[in-house]
Amino acid sequence: MSKQVFITGANGMLGASVTREALQQGFSVKAQILPGTSTQVLAGLPIEIVEGNILDRDFLEREMASCQYVINIAALTTIWPRRLDIIHQVNFEGVKNIAEIAQKNGYTRMVQIGTANSFDHGPKNNPGHENNKYEGHQFKMDYMDSKYRAQCYLLDLHATQDFPVIIVNPTYMIGPFDSGPTSGRMLIELYNNKLPGYAGGGKNFVYSKDVAVATVNALHMGRLGECYIVGNENLYFGEMFRRAAGVFNKPFKIKKFPGFAINMVGAINSLKAKMTGKAPKLSYSMAKMASVKQFYAPDKARKELLLPSTPIEEAITDCMAWYKENGYIA
Repeated sequence: MSKQVFITGANGMLGASVTREALQQGFSVKAQILPGTSTQVLAGLPIEIVEGNILDRDFLEREMASCQYVINIAALTTIWPRRLDIIHQVNFEGVKNIAEIAQKNGYTRMVQIGTANSFDHGPKNNPGHENNKYEGHQFKMDYMDSKYRAQCYLLDLHATQDFPVIIVNPTYMIGPFDSGPTSGRMLIELYNNKLPGYAGGGKNFVYSKDVAVATVNALHMGRLGECYIVGNENLYFGEMFRRAAGVFNKPFKIKKFPGFAINMVGAINSLKAKMTGKAPKLSYSMAKMASVKQFYAPDKARKELLLPSTPIEEAITDCMAWYKENGYIA
């Protein structure tokens, strides 16, 4: 009988790929989703789907009892408003619930999906790594702060009680099953010629399926009590959009905006959002981050979790094909 893994947030962008990779590696899967949410991205898979909330301990006690592993992907990634109590409840208290029940049931291993933002970034010639301190507090976002808080809790649980946990810290993911859409929204706007311009910053971009491989590998590879930045290519936004335009076979026409102009637009949008209650496409915090060079080194994950390094063009192609198949773009 195969080992069973409890995967939270299984119908999200990363969760759908992790679920498929877990099946590919021979695990049986119990997939947690929020009640009433769509299971379309999991359709046809030989898995058990359970509806519940990671804040519901009774639900977790019942459904986790039959498993030996857990991959916690469920999280609130909201960055507007920047401050919301529910973000800390889900991203910290929910993690505590899962870890405590996994520990109680003698789980073989827990893999927690964190974020690369739990470590300070760097320029291309000196990208951020797992030994860098957390500097995300400067952005004043509960999402970053809560993910870092959960990471610290789990690492302390390992250090003090030998809890078997590994933290996987993805960078900016591109890939299929992005039903939000979330990270791929900028690709849709570029494809539809609606992206007005780009900022001078950049990110480390990674194929979501590569993240899934490293995540499931972490169930039986890597060192307990360690964090692994899971990423691939460090690209300025101009470089990223130029390569995406090449995938689309379209001319690259968008212009680079100065940072002060983007910050001004973000500030105006945030003010309007406070008045209307409608989330802005570009808030002031997003605008500030757009000028930051958030580059990271994934060497540790490549070596210890056998993280693949798929070219970003393939990630974009797969992402856009999924959007087309599901009616997001013509």
